[in-house]
Amino acid sequence: MSPHFRLYAFVTTLAFALVTLPAFAMEANEAFAASGCEAPSYDQRTLNDEEQGLVKLNYLLNDKGTVIDAKIIDSSGFRKLDKASLRALKACRFQVGATPGWNTLAFAWTLK
Repeated sequence: MSPHFRLYAFVTTLAFALVTLPAFAMEANEAFAASGCEAPSYDQRTLNDEEQGLVKLNYLLNDKGTVIDAKIIDSSGFRKLDKASLRALKACRFQVGATPGWNTLAFAWTLK
């Protein structure tokens, strides 16, 4: 592999990373944001396909802040975005003060 090709590959990768940084799902729920949970992010395929949409979820929260059940109530229309939203929600541990029981959350997937 020539040094010029390596430099080209590095610069291309760096430029692509900088362009894709602002592509992520924004959380629409203050409890989720306050908990420090990470919003789901685009994978390379959904980013290339420029998929966007709103995913609404219901989730059951116990008194310790753990999500014990979650389901999609309104799809974005894209399976990968829906699944990424569900995974991010299930991985979250809400802080004290979050309302136990069934709650609703929406992720707006947008490219910026």
